[in-house]
Amino acid sequence: MKLSTEGAVLVDEHGRQRVLHGINLVQKEAPFQAAWDAEDLAQLVDMGLDAVRLGVMWAAVEPEPGLYDEEHLAHLEEQLDMLHRAGLAVVLDAHQDLFSQSFGDGAPAWATLTTHAYEPAGLWSEAYLSSSAVQESLDAFWADAPGPGGVGIRSRFVAMWAHVARRLVGHPAVIAVDVLNEPAPGALAGQAFEALLGSLAARTGQEPGVVAEELADPGRRLSQLARLEDPALHRAVTDDVAGLLAPFESGPVQDLFVQAAAAIREVRPGMLILREHGYFSNLGVPAAIAPLEGPWAYSPHGYDLVVDTEAMVLASDQRISTIFARAAETAQRLGAPVVVGEWGAFGDLVGIGAHAETQLEMFDERSWSWFYWTWESSFPHSEAAGHLRRPHPVAVAGRELRAGHSAGGSWKAAWTGRACAAPTEFWVPPERDVELIIDGARASILREGARVLIDPLEGEHRLRVL
Repeated sequence: MKLSTEGAVLVDEHGRQRVLHGINLVQKEAPFQAAWDAEDLAQLVDMGLDAVRLGVMWAAVEPEPGLYDEEHLAHLEEQLDMLHRAGLAVVLDAHQDLFSQSFGDGAPAWATLTTHAYEPAGLWSEAYLSSSAVQESLDAFWADAPGPGGVGIRSRFVAMWAHVARRLVGHPAVIAVDVLNEPAPGALAGQAFEALLGSLAARTGQEPGVVAEELADPGRRLSQLARLEDPALHRAVTDDVAGLLAPFESGPVQDLFVQAAAAIREVRPGMLILREHGYFSNLGVPAAIAPLEGPWAYSPHGYDLVVDTEAMVLASDQRISTIFARAAETAQRLGAPVVVGEWGAFGDLVGIGAHAETQLEMFDERSWSWFYWTWESSFPHSEAAGHLRRPHPVAVAGRELRAGHSAGGSWKAAWTGRACAAPTEFWVPPERDVELIIDGARASILREGARVLIDPLEGEHRLRVL
């Protein structure tokens, strides 16, 4: 499959609108060997998933400056072979959390330029805000500070992508490249968080110290987060820091994506690039990203503010709706397709079904592609997995696609059909019935297990899953 774009629509080589339903497969720890096998991949396909966002760890690819681990790249190639045999398309994702393998995962130690010792935070992600080691290393990366051999660290990262492109991006499984997971600022992160606290305090008539103290206390954090159930307040607080973060996204982050996209496309012309927003936009801060040349899609991430804590089972539908509404506004401003790179993070939690459905309905209504975070060995038996097993469009010979559950509980899709060389395809659980209406008249379909195939005809199409 080869993906490109037509305005805000993701299209395949036949001109059909594509909607990806996928999952993240990321091995963050050395020796960076995949924990999944062909049987695991078959389970993903059986629940209707058709794509994978596969983690590529800089530390594994380039363990020494300028020296690439060809054995590890061969392992990644074997993974691509296995994924392709399973029928799963692949987005290659340069993954990082806290920038470096020295603190979390991502960059090799030689590319981690800091004079500070790392001290973990209570919640792993809080180290972005509190760790001088993380912040200094990120600042060095974004400034392209010289590392070993006098070569800039960011330049080394771009060169790494060029090498990966030569080895892997031409593989038939690969449909896109996600240049860098969740670009995060360095020292600016602490300033932005202080600004968020200050805005929340000022807009709710509290002392900043009280807000900071309660947010730092797991037992009292929810009382502050509950204030952001008010969409107007959530928007106002995040708007207040957008200007502080905008130069970071429009400056060094934009430079990185432009440089990396050029390096990848020099080897693989026309490759689809996924453009993420900055780390703070995961919380609802408006993204200041700019378009890229060539085929590209906007790839937001979004989690409720209780993610990775014991309170995740109490995640707010309203807060996550505000976060993804901001992403929708960014996509509209840019006129770009949306591929949600991460959402969910439900693990084995029980009782998260309504929260999952809220997001899945948002994605359906907007015809967004998505990748659930994340696969682990227990995933197929989780409550979350059950909710991902739902009807959805795969490839639509037409435009103006809209979908979702109706008030009566059935799942519906509608689109304006176009003639093309390949059929429309939906994935529908085999046990559910399907009916199709074209221009007001009942029409036939072909069913092959969970695949629903529809002739690529013009006209107004209405599909209902009973």
